[in-house]
Amino acid sequence: MFLSVRPLSRDVEQLNKTVVMVLGMHRSGTSSAAGTLVRLGAAAPRHLIAPNPGNERGFWESGVIMDLNDAILAAGGSDWRDWRKFNLDAIGCEEGDALRARAKASLAEEFGDAGLAVMKDPRMCRLMPFWRPAFDEAKWSVRAVLPIRSPLEVACSLKRRDGLRLAYGCLLWLRHVLDAEAETRGMARAILDWPEFLDDRRSSLTRISEQLGLVWPRWHERALAEVDQFVSADLRRHRASEADLRTHPAINDFVRQTYAAMTDLVRDPEDRCVLRTLDDLRAGFETASAIFDCPMRDVDQEVSGIRSQAAAEIDRAGAMIAAIPGSRSCRPPRSRAAPPPSEDAKDLEAIRNSLFFNSAHYLETNPDVRAAGMDAAFHYLVHGGREGRDPGPFFSTKAYLTRYPDVAEAGLNALLHYETRGRRENRIAAA
Repeated sequence: MFLSVRPLSRDVEQLNKTVVMVLGMHRSGTSSAAGTLVRLGAAAPRHLIAPNPGNERGFWESGVIMDLNDAILAAGGSDWRDWRKFNLDAIGCEEGDALRARAKASLAEEFGDAGLAVMKDPRMCRLMPFWRPAFDEAKWSVRAVLPIRSPLEVACSLKRRDGLRLAYGCLLWLRHVLDAEAETRGMARAILDWPEFLDDRRSSLTRISEQLGLVWPRWHERALAEVDQFVSADLRRHRASEADLRTHPAINDFVRQTYAAMTDLVRDPEDRCVLRTLDDLRAGFETASAIFDCPMRDVDQEVSGIRSQAAAEIDRAGAMIAAIPGSRSCRPPRSRAAPPPSEDAKDLEAIRNSLFFNSAHYLETNPDVRAAGMDAAFHYLVHGGREGRDPGPFFSTKAYLTRYPDVAEAGLNALLHYETRGRRENRIAAA
């Protein structure tokens, strides 16, 4: 099997390496796409996120870069579940310089001297304005593969994995897809119809290669047989018909029309008529986002306050029960000055540095800890985690342990597990 490949320009030939960005919404087939390109000879990151029961064939993405992307989002006041357009200008100058230096170091750490690399993290859909200058500085030629899957199927998968409502999952899909499409214009790119890829891998891969202007290092029958073993139709656990897309209440017109336009780009990623349609959809979505942004933020804050109040009431009730003579929860008073054991110093530091730990919130919602004069981080690490207390308003200890019974059975502190292991394993910080 041979491919017709466009000749590289002189500018591209002077670049150090080529990176194929797999840019797609969570649960859109990005892992299977990235893993396939690795089997065709592209270099994977050195520090891969470990497979888990939700993705047994692997994520094929860097834990180092995922942590960095989380830090970039947090610096801009966002996270992976935010449907709003990411505001890069919200990051301060010093913090931005530090993040850019970290990005440069991460690229070198993860890919070294690889001539052809594959890079994948759904967060990158919203973060390409940050990463494109980093690639330019590193003299990387960037190509993009955008896997597209039915937004309703994506939303169903997100609901199962993360408990997100279907309409919200579709809103996240819309943001990721529109941002990824806009930020890859002008570069060699391919739109991958993921269900079609599952059914006819070789035709899809041939089209991708031609559109990217690349010949894969391992484009031969043995490698393609490995791809056939790696990719199979059972990866598509949720299915939605065209009728479902037309009638399901979670699918609004923006989502429905964007999906139709993206599938139209599969044969020609630069179809001007389709691009104009996407421009109109994007403008309408941004107008709606500006209208609903403030009211939705108010609702989020109100919900957070209700959760904090409920947690405080639960803790207060627990303290009253513990004070009853003979209660199994009754403990002798703890020393006010008890220092953390030296062997727990790193664990304590991980708690303190977590974006989800809020000392003021912890003391406010746990007056017994404040009255005892105990350090908030130390109390949560040693006692609070076991008692089901929350380290801050955006992390639920009980929800995390319920979601991941292996962590609960091992008797591990929920937030400590997430920061030291769970984040790299792509587990979800339960709010």
